[in-house]
Formats: sequence, structure tokens, C-alpha cells
Amino acid sequence: MPGTILIVDDDISVRDTARLVLAREGYGILTASDGRKAIELMSAADTSGKVCALLCDLEMPNGNGKELIDHFRRQFPSIPIIVFSGATDTVFLDSIVQEGVCDWLRKPVSRDALLEKVRSAVNLYKLRNERR
Repeated sequence: MPGTILIVDDDISVRDTARLVLAREGYGILTASDGRKAIELMSAADTSGKVCALLCDLEMPNGNGKELIDHFRRQFPSIPIIVFSGATDTVFLDSIVQEGVCDWLRKPVSRDALLEKVRSAVNLYKLRNERR
């Protein structure tokens, strides 16, 4: 199996679409509707060791994407983060890459772009963990 991806977005259609696309490619999938639920999910010992990439929205209730990103950067620094965003400001989106996010995808997300970014993130995760 290529790895497990955690998808966090308050929009169920975004979560389901990403889940279906990635599951068809053999990825394990975990989902959460907001940052707080994602943090709770990752606090389970059997979950945190499986996740090799995080896909998250920036704007969510109950723990926004920025808070979730900060949490992952502190607690799970080897897990690459890809941000989903409806923002059209590419300067802003590029700036979040400077804050430790590995990449970003603009909504609506195309299948090919999603797969490309996730494959890159999983490869980055593997490289980071080989160095340990």
C-alpha cells in the first residue's frame, strides 16, 4: 500500500472526492471534518504512525487549517502538508509554503493534480523518515 492520507475539510464533497480518487490508487484514507477532529484522530497511537501526508483546508470551523498546520509542524514534523484552498491569491498560497506547507491545491481540485501532489508528499515523507 502506498500509505495513508489524512483528509481534513469541512466540505463533505471535497473529502469524498479526494477519498475516492486516492483510494482507487491504493492509498489508505482517514478523514476529519475539522482541525479539532483531526487532532483527536492523530492522538490515537494506532493512527499517527500510519499517516504519511495531510491534506487540509484552511478555512474550517472548530480548529482552522492554520491551527492544524501548526500542530502538525510541532507534533508530526515528518508528515508533509498539502493545503486545499478556494483562495485565488497565489501570493498568499505561495507564502504558506514558506511556513512549512509542502504544497497547495486550488479548489476545485483536479484528479491529476491531486494525485501528483500526494505522490510527491508521500515520497517526501519516505525521504524524511529514511534520514532518521
